[in-house]
Amino acid sequence: MLLMLMAVAALVLVVAAGICFRGEGKGITGIRRWMFLLGAAGGGVSTVVLLVFLLHAYRAAHGTTRVDLDRLYPVFSMLGLGMLAAVLAFFGRRLSRLFLLGGGLLAVVTWYLAGLAVSP
Repeated sequence: MLLMLMAVAALVLVVAAGICFRGEGKGITGIRRWMFLLGAAGGGVSTVVLLVFLLHAYRAAHGTTRVDLDRLYPVFSMLGLGMLAAVLAFFGRRLSRLFLLGGGLLAVVTWYLAGLAVSP
């Protein structure tokens, strides 16, 4: 349950970064804008897949059949995508930078803990 709350918090931070960037991003041009938007999209994808992974893990934990979630989901790739989002956050400005950095790092920590929890 705690991991689910952490994943939702990461998604809220990524969405907040996108909302703040709409106002703050007008002064950013060129490659900085695209890099930040790429990081926000990557962070969003990573956290949405994380939420689906955690829901599937919760359902599998209460089921009777064993499911190997490590093989079904790209855990390591999504952890890397969350880290990429945190790195690309430095291309933003002010609050949007902090929100995306926090969301990306929170997604990385949650992916790590979720991967540890479901690994055999």
